[in-house]
Amino acid sequence: MNPTAPGGGPAAAAPAAQGSGDRFATLVLLFSASLWGLAWWPMQQLAARGVQGPALSLLAYGGVGLLGVPLLWRERARWRGEARYLAAIALVGGWGAASFVWAMSQGDVVREMLLFYLAPAWSVLGGRLFLKERLGARRAAAVALAMAGAALVIRGGAPGSGVGGSGGVTMADLMALSSSITFAGNNLITRAASAIPVASKAVALMLGCALISAAFLVGAGLGVPELPGPVVLGVMAFAVIWIVGGSSTTAYGVSHLDAGRSAIIILAELVAAVVSASLIKDRVPTMPEIIGGSLILLAAALEVLQS
Repeated sequence: MNPTAPGGGPAAAAPAAQGSGDRFATLVLLFSASLWGLAWWPMQQLAARGVQGPALSLLAYGGVGLLGVPLLWRERARWRGEARYLAAIALVGGWGAASFVWAMSQGDVVREMLLFYLAPAWSVLGGRLFLKERLGARRAAAVALAMAGAALVIRGGAPGSGVGGSGGVTMADLMALSSSITFAGNNLITRAASAIPVASKAVALMLGCALISAAFLVGAGLGVPELPGPVVLGVMAFAVIWIVGGSSTTAYGVSHLDAGRSAIIILAELVAAVVSASLIKDRVPTMPEIIGGSLILLAAALEVLQS
């Protein structure tokens, strides 16, 4: 889960450097987006070895979050007056991260990523409803395109893949949709909580993700499995490479580039996920998915240009 994916996580609140044109920052952000686009592979590999989505997000995000508690405590003077926003980030952003891991580890990669990238449309609608932001013609068109694209993706999935196939709407589909909605909500909260340090927001999201993941495990009647040594190392590698490494490189990139350019580059996450799934899993997108995904990408690009 890219912290600056369409919902706009904590790193998205980092101020962009003036002037942009930083080629190195562009390469770093492109690397980060591509890394997050490949995150489905370790998720599904670990799920096949008994670490289901909620268990993985509990262990990986929770472990990194606990390491960040001392930092959260040191910055308490800067967020104490806005603790309600920090709690909201933990719950809303935490749900977004936990549901994303669930969707990507157990669902169809192409479809879940396309549904997740509805987040810009939810952000526009949320901004209009809660922040009274103006909904101009371009933004209204972006929302309409995104929803039309989602309808095509839902009705035109690959045979047997869940949506549009023989299995109907799956739990992973619902989790992908809920992740897109909650990341959009987290984006609105993050913008309202501009005084809270970025690091505190990131730690709060990770701890919240662990809390929500534990609730998912209880609700599903599951538990954290006993893991052999190699699987433990796999979970640790996922936490270090994707959560720590991916989040750090994303934060660096967005803090050295203007917001519009960053958002365009981050769309590479979706492209990397779809292309890698096609190559590794021999999962060729259906024509409705191609058309629907193109509409969703176009909607995201329109929202970026609007900003």
